[in-house]
Amino acid sequence: MTTIVLLDHPPGDLRADALAPVTTARPLAEVRAGALLIRERWAAALGRPVRGVIAASRFAQFEEPGAAPILADDVVLEAGTLIASSQFAPALGRARLAPSAGIVHGDRVVASVLAVATRVGDVRGDGRGDGRGDGRGDGARADDSMVPFDGWELRQAWDLIGHLPAMLKADGAVLAAELPEPVLPDDVRVIGTHPVRIAASAIVEPYVVLDATAGAILIGAHALVRSFSRLAGPFVLGPNSQWMGGSGATVSVGDSCRANGEMSTSILCGHANKGHDGFVGHSYLGRWTNLGAGTVTSNLKNTYGSVNFGGQDTGLQFLGSLLGDHAKTGILTRLTTGSSIGAGANVISDDVVTSVLPPFAWGASGDLYELPRFLQTAERVMARRQVTLTAAMRECLTAVYRAAAGDAA
Repeated sequence: MTTIVLLDHPPGDLRADALAPVTTARPLAEVRAGALLIRERWAAALGRPVRGVIAASRFAQFEEPGAAPILADDVVLEAGTLIASSQFAPALGRARLAPSAGIVHGDRVVASVLAVATRVGDVRGDGRGDGRGDGRGDGARADDSMVPFDGWELRQAWDLIGHLPAMLKADGAVLAAELPEPVLPDDVRVIGTHPVRIAASAIVEPYVVLDATAGAILIGAHALVRSFSRLAGPFVLGPNSQWMGGSGATVSVGDSCRANGEMSTSILCGHANKGHDGFVGHSYLGRWTNLGAGTVTSNLKNTYGSVNFGGQDTGLQFLGSLLGDHAKTGILTRLTTGSSIGAGANVISDDVVTSVLPPFAWGASGDLYELPRFLQTAERVMARRQVTLTAAMRECLTAVYRAAAGDAA
């Protein structure tokens, strides 16, 4: 059986990370893209689990339930191991056997097979390992022995939102086909012809409207949808998550989240809390983020022009805010169009928040959140959801903090 290892994007300097703030405190392999984590997408596409991830050194102690282990540099990968790029989100579908040479998307190599046993450090160090490519296409050429895959490339952080409508619609159709048709609860109205799937353990209260006109709707195990909610597909509500009220359209909610108000074209990675009113559109909420009551995002410029993100033209007319893991906002926070809120930031402002707030910022002026206070808050937040901040994850967050502060690479 072929072993799958995911190679994250080149770590480099955090300040030059094209996928920040999403990947500041989280390996790209564990980021939600469409209806699933990137790791889960590769596992589904190839019909086998991912053995491990080659990631930046600050993630050496990263651990979460279900996550693939971060591989140390001295681990030897056997010949035949498939090195796949985390920057590619393969389309879901029938599981396929891993190819003998590699995988291409268009003219780009997105995964390649090691010809000889290779140390992880060598794969990380030269980006090619055995000279056949690193899954990013550097030094590798597509040939007839490589298998073409459909999917989406993630070159910039905003690609997670730009690709979301197409990705979530395709994902929902595939995932719904694998699930039995539900017995719909009484007093729940379904509109449209796309599939609606509700897990047997989920609760959908009366007077909920499920609009499947534009895409499938999936409600996961032990999820809850409160009365007077309107959900429009494509839409995914992950296991143990709660939709507390309001409307959601083209939204991907991960596990153990709470959502309320008005949301559109957005991703909640997992354990995110938006439990109050306030518009969130075309935005990404990292794991353990919390939006204070009344927090709103702007996702469209008054000029209706292309949105900038971190000083770059995204080419997108709609883009809200991208928040890294553990970021938090105070009540009535106003986030401007195309804003980047760094991992661990605690946003407190009476004015519109600046478009770029660095990791572990305290307030809105860019003051640095003290590490002991940040870790104490993270521990308290996680404990409220019956999750323990482990010693290993504490070390990981400390390493991320020091890297963000410029104390480490």
